[in-house]
Order: sequence, then C-alpha cells, then structure tokens
Amino acid sequence: MDAIKKDLPMSMTMAAFTGISWYIGVEINFSLFILFKRWRGLYFWSCALGSWGVILQPLFIILADFGIWSNLKASVPMIYLTWLIMVVPQSWVLFSRLHLIMQKQRLLRYIGGILLFTSIAFSVPTMIVGSLAQAMTVNPSLQHINLLWDRVQLTVFFVQETLLSALYIYETRKYVRTASLLNKPPVTHSFTNIDASNNGVFWHLIYMNLLVIILDIALLGIQYANLFYLQGAFKPCVYGIKLKVEFVVLNRLVKSIQTQQENFHLIIKVENWG
Repeated sequence: MDAIKKDLPMSMTMAAFTGISWYIGVEINFSLFILFKRWRGLYFWSCALGSWGVILQPLFIILADFGIWSNLKASVPMIYLTWLIMVVPQSWVLFSRLHLIMQKQRLLRYIGGILLFTSIAFSVPTMIVGSLAQAMTVNPSLQHINLLWDRVQLTVFFVQETLLSALYIYETRKYVRTASLLNKPPVTHSFTNIDASNNGVFWHLIYMNLLVIILDIALLGIQYANLFYLQGAFKPCVYGIKLKVEFVVLNRLVKSIQTQQENFHLIIKVENWG
C-alpha cells in the first residue's frame, strides 16, 4: 500500500484507467436500461452484470490499494466478487449473440455446457485462493499459487473468448453469403447497397474483434510481467471496452438482419406480383 502511494505515475495511470472504466460502465448501463424495452434475457443481464463489475471492481481496488478500506478480510473478497461479475458474464455475452445467426441447437447446448463448466471451475478457485492469499496469512506459499492460478484463469478466459469470437465471425460470414444470394434477383438497384452493407457488417466485426484481441494480449502481457497494480486498474478498462464493442457489434448485426428480412419480404412480393 505504501509503495503505490509513493508512486505518483502509477497512481495517475490507475486513476486514468479507472475513469475510463467508470465512464464506459455508466454509458452501457444507460444504453441497456433505456434502449431495451424488456429487462430480461441472457444477453441483457450478462451485459448488466458485466457493466456493474466494470464500475465496482476498480472502486474496491482503489479503496484497498490506497488503504482507505484497510480491512482486507472484507475488501479483498469484494474485489474478487466484482471480478466474478465482470469477467464471467463476458463469455455469456458472446454466447448469447450466437443465437441470432446460428441455428445448430445441439452445438449451442454443447458450447453452453462448456461455458458453465469454465465459469464454475475457474472462478470459484480464483475467489477462494485469491481471498485466502491476499487477506489472510494461512499459508505463505498461497501467494505464489495465487499468482500462477491468476495467469492460468486469465489465459483460459482469453482463449475461450477468442474462440467464441472466431466462431461468431465464421457464422457471420455464412450469414453474409446467404444474404448475398437472397439479394441476387435484380428487383432494384438498392440490392447492391444491401450487399455492401452486409459486407460492411462483416468487416466491422473483424476490426472490432482484432481490437479486443490486441487489448487481451496487452492484459496478458501485463499479468505475466507481474505489474500487479497496473493490471488491477487496466483489466476493468479492457472489459469495459470489450462490453462496449459487443454492444455496438450486436446493434449493427440486428439492424442488418432486420434489413435483410424486409428485403426478403420485398422479393417475395415482387415475385408474386410478376
């Protein structure tokens, strides 16, 4: 605690990342509760929980790191609880949007089962070992075990989220190709614009996921470099940006699907008229 108080550059960096996290978290909350007419569903509550974690995680970290909340037996478990609601819902956000473009129910159930397993198997030990290692002096070797386990769980969630994003990109590419085939009948010149829009959605998805992967790699590097205070402030910022990206990507995909459905109905009407 004394070390971070004397390190002004690190303290300012933590403050900057915390401010970004809070801004993104509050913005996502406003977007969710204003734009969504019905406050229910896996996607809605995964985003809501994740955004609350993005807001609360850096708050409790600052309170503990700067000695404002000196009772570690209370503050450390709260840090790990907010870590849980920040990290775990991210994979479920990625999973929930797959339902829009993926019709293979058996594969979706299989993926859901894997996510349920990793959500429990890698979050419960993280919370228990982390709380014991940082809040109590039960066993001095727990500090080393906790450091290794943090790297393991961070890597697992990174790989899991990257694979989900890759699957989403693959399924979106199939959707774009199908949409292009549906738009082949030369009803009006606007179909070329729709094809361009579909391709735009696909490339937008690619660029956004590349950004997320770069941020995750940076977070992994900070974690493996043992920059404890920096990664504590940087992680909520990264997860906030990832949530914001997912929100933007999903909104664009929904608009694209709605446009495609309207276009399909237009084709049917013209063919029936002809």
